[in-house]
Amino acid sequence: MIDWNRIQESHVIKLTREICYKWWGVDVQVYDEHSNGKNNKAPFQNPLCRLINSTPDGAQSCSANYKKYLKEFNTSNKPFLYECPIGLQGAIAPIITKGRYIGAIAGSGIQALRISTSIQRTYIKRLRMLGFDTREIERCYKRLKQAPEHSREYLLDFIEMVARDIVAIYEMLQEKEEVIRKQAAVLERVYNKKYTNIVGTSPAIKKIFDILELIENFDSPVLIEGESGTGKELLAASIHYNSSRKGKIFVLQNCSAFSNTLLNSELFGHEKGSFTGATSEKKGLFEIADNGTLFLDEIGDMDIEAQARLLRVLEDGTFYRVGGVEIKRVNVRIIAATNKELLKQIEQGSFRRDLFYRINTISLTMPPLRERNEDIALLADHFLKSYRKIHYDEKKEISPEVMKFLMAYHWPGNIRELKNLIERLVIFSGKEKIIKLHHLPREIMAAYPVYQIPEIHKNGSKKLKDTLESLEKELVKQALQRTHWNKTAASKELDISRASLNNKIIQFNIRQN
Repeated sequence: MIDWNRIQESHVIKLTREICYKWWGVDVQVYDEHSNGKNNKAPFQNPLCRLINSTPDGAQSCSANYKKYLKEFNTSNKPFLYECPIGLQGAIAPIITKGRYIGAIAGSGIQALRISTSIQRTYIKRLRMLGFDTREIERCYKRLKQAPEHSREYLLDFIEMVARDIVAIYEMLQEKEEVIRKQAAVLERVYNKKYTNIVGTSPAIKKIFDILELIENFDSPVLIEGESGTGKELLAASIHYNSSRKGKIFVLQNCSAFSNTLLNSELFGHEKGSFTGATSEKKGLFEIADNGTLFLDEIGDMDIEAQARLLRVLEDGTFYRVGGVEIKRVNVRIIAATNKELLKQIEQGSFRRDLFYRINTISLTMPPLRERNEDIALLADHFLKSYRKIHYDEKKEISPEVMKFLMAYHWPGNIRELKNLIERLVIFSGKEKIIKLHHLPREIMAAYPVYQIPEIHKNGSKKLKDTLESLEKELVKQALQRTHWNKTAASKELDISRASLNNKIIQFNIRQN
């Protein structure tokens, strides 16, 4: 179904009204497929049309005439010129998409240059029957713009062109809405499976699951704390899609991505001319997210002015647009996230204490990956499966040796770093089915706990010399692996000459994979 409100607010329609009145003195009317007018918000500029539509009887009479014209599109899809019962002329064109009639656009109000006194008296008589005063009618006729006969053809061409533009807007909106519907369906499939998008079995994650089960039926604000890359956005989306608002919109905004002025504009909207660059009014994310959920990432970077506005929305659901005087009311659930210590910011005066208490109604902490060692293998396998589907490589696997290095690494970038690494390994392992040590970057190799002493046989028969040689071989082998067989770097790490390193490679028969 066409969203006529969006069509009415489009730049095409607004500009069409301006042009049509400037050059022909006509008002532009838009109608749906049932001949219902869609111009409730647009006042009539043509003085006679404005007078007629100022009373219920006049508006009903005008509407009846248009419905008669619109019936023509039951049998023909061609635009045409017409003349209404009070002598005003106009042009009307159908709006057709994919062979289907969905409405029409009309421009009416042209007065011909030459009109006899007797004919005008007939028009005035018809208007008097609708209850209008003769003098008022005559004043409106005198104020009408007059246009030569041939200009009607130009109006018809113009109206027909606008009808085609409306079709283009409609089809573009349809395509976008279809994309959004598909995305929403995917998100619902992902997030509606009881948090299966959150991968992990560690005690820290199990604690998160327990809290999520408790808050499902509540609509309170949520504060998610944790380092960058721990999955705070994923957790926020999962909360939304498992709440009573799951059928509504989920909107996210990074508070550190804009300057203070622009952030206020993004969140609360602005009126035309409220600041430099505000050339038109704009809805903010709170209006867009009405009845849904708004996720505010990096809330610790929000300035004090925006914090005060946010607190008011949380308290009573009201706010003003930037530069506005009209109170806006919304019903939005807030989920906030931060990688900063808000209590310290409160002491420093950069974060409001009252806002902290309000958003901290439900508190969750996403643990860093280094505290979820049990989950590293699960996450690595999860990301590997995702990238295998993308690259159509269902057989690629991570070797046990590589997994040991992944388990030993400290992951300063958390899950985001692990995800990016797995993608890199899939790409750089090429056609090889097993991801091996030589595919790992140096920083991962360097973090592995140093050297395990070779196992001594239970019967004690392994001699010291053999044990030391095994250990030396392992030291050389690991140094070469960590440096990707860069012999200069490996010899420097082992504190031996490059010639000595070459000798040991030959002595221990070490081969590059």
